[in-house]
Amino acid sequence: MKVDIEIERSITVALPPEKVRPLLDDIEGTVSRFPKLKKLTRVAKDQYVWELSTIGSRMARIAHDVTYGARYQRSADGNELSWKPLPNKGNASIAGAFRVVEHKAGSEIRFKVHGELRDVPVPLIYRLVAPPFIQGKFIHLVETFLERTRDALLDKNAAR
Repeated sequence: MKVDIEIERSITVALPPEKVRPLLDDIEGTVSRFPKLKKLTRVAKDQYVWELSTIGSRMARIAHDVTYGARYQRSADGNELSWKPLPNKGNASIAGAFRVVEHKAGSEIRFKVHGELRDVPVPLIYRLVAPPFIQGKFIHLVETFLERTRDALLDKNAAR
């Protein structure tokens, strides 16, 4: 079964944008905070293959080990890191963007992702509930990732 994913979330960080932007240059360091990341493999400059641990519920037999490749690109103004899927890499195609925007409380980190998971094994009885269930699991992962990113930025800047 194919499952579409579309998520937009943001988080505010009490730091000015110039203290937040460096996370966009450290792809590996930033991605390493993503929950369920089992392995990140660099395949070329700014190109990586993600392997995630099982997402879903093995008990409900709605579980998927997601693997996908992405090519990353920074915007000319340095405020955005975007990615597009690498063809023929894994069982998913994921694109998105990570943007730093000035905010009255410091900075806002905006995260947007969309794509599809392919070959998700779902029993017939769960075909209707599987997409929102899996989307919900991904939303939780993204929210946790943003919280970890904010905390890492605050910890790094508090140590200075």
